[in-house]
Amino acid sequence: MARREPGRPVRPCVLVLASTFPSSDDDPVPAFVRDQVRALTGEFPDLDVCVVAPHDRRSRTRSLTHHATFDEVRFHYALPRSAEVLAGRGIMPALRGNPWLYPVVPLLFLGELVAVLRETRRRRPAVLYAHWFTPQAVVASWVSRLTGVPFVFTTHASDVDVWRRVPFAGALVVRPTLRRARAASAVSTRTLQRLRHFDPAGRVGPPVHVIPMGTDLPDRPRDPAARAAARTALAVDGDELVLLFVGRLVEKKGVQHLLEALRVASDDLGPWRLVVAGDGPLRDDLVARVEHLGLSDRVVFTGYVSGERKASCFRAADVLVVPSVVASDGDVEGLPVTLIEGLSYGLPCVATRQSGADDVLDDGRTGLLVDERDHDGLAAALVRVAHLDDEQREALGRRAVELSRAFSWDHLARRHHDALLAPFVATAQAAA
Repeated sequence: MARREPGRPVRPCVLVLASTFPSSDDDPVPAFVRDQVRALTGEFPDLDVCVVAPHDRRSRTRSLTHHATFDEVRFHYALPRSAEVLAGRGIMPALRGNPWLYPVVPLLFLGELVAVLRETRRRRPAVLYAHWFTPQAVVASWVSRLTGVPFVFTTHASDVDVWRRVPFAGALVVRPTLRRARAASAVSTRTLQRLRHFDPAGRVGPPVHVIPMGTDLPDRPRDPAARAAARTALAVDGDELVLLFVGRLVEKKGVQHLLEALRVASDDLGPWRLVVAGDGPLRDDLVARVEHLGLSDRVVFTGYVSGERKASCFRAADVLVVPSVVASDGDVEGLPVTLIEGLSYGLPCVATRQSGADDVLDDGRTGLLVDERDHDGLAAALVRVAHLDDEQREALGRRAVELSRAFSWDHLARRHHDALLAPFVATAQAAA
């Protein structure tokens, strides 16, 4: 249950299962699982962590990568290899974009099962830690049954909800998986509620902790000089109000509804600009909608941003907007890390309740909450934030930064460790 290296004490192994995991710092694949792994190994350097994830043709993944503090193992699951595009950008968006990929789904389950069994026998982990219920927690429960290794999981959003569309069989998959799990967490209260559809009284599975994903806090979140430089880089006019959206351009992110709200609010905002920092399959449609609404001179699409470019967008902004919706296929946010990042830079945040932001924001005090697809409500919230005076904006910024400290990775890594991993790590150490 633990690995011993020459000259080093026993290192308990944690096998992390994920379907979304970037291959490099420049990969546009969402990075919160990788960031959590880095935080866990930083806070608990005695952990021997290995991540098992599918190959992603677009990210040019390799079968084995030794990182500074963890290993990354990738598995193949389809022939031809050009069909290995289910993971990385999200399984549901991939299926929505290409329904011909549905036959590949069982192959993903099978490929992951074989890979996790192989690594379990090779590394003898203390615990299997699955990110997303589907397919990771389901596969982890099978491997746990075959090998006796305990498994835990984190549910992020609609990864359990998809089973509601499978009459009878959905419950036959979800409930045994819950029963086998030894610990679990959900990234928001709304995500927990989706899980509870299959276990309303919480009697089948383990207690579920609500623990969000985190972020690395900036050293000087509200540095005036850095802000001025960032606004210059974006060619922002002096008093122009900069609204910022950061995220993948897919339906559940709700950018199309933000554009409609800006059409409603445009005349009441004063000089303004929307920066859309992200890329995705809806980009061309959103650009066309901007032109149709007559907002081309007010909206800037930056494409995918990361690292310093992303930080510069936050520094230049006056308001972060998180207009998430429940997509037509049921896909939904858990709790966007972008929201936490915006707070850490002292930005007033306007977000829909359906994003999970109602777990974080105190409406009117640390941000503004609106309902999804409510163009008039979102427009009114943006106008309200635009007309804050300097004292109100300063107070809101201070409260936002203070709130964000609870979401720093060094804090949340300890919470994830203590709630999900600690008992099994301790058992492995004792057994060794």
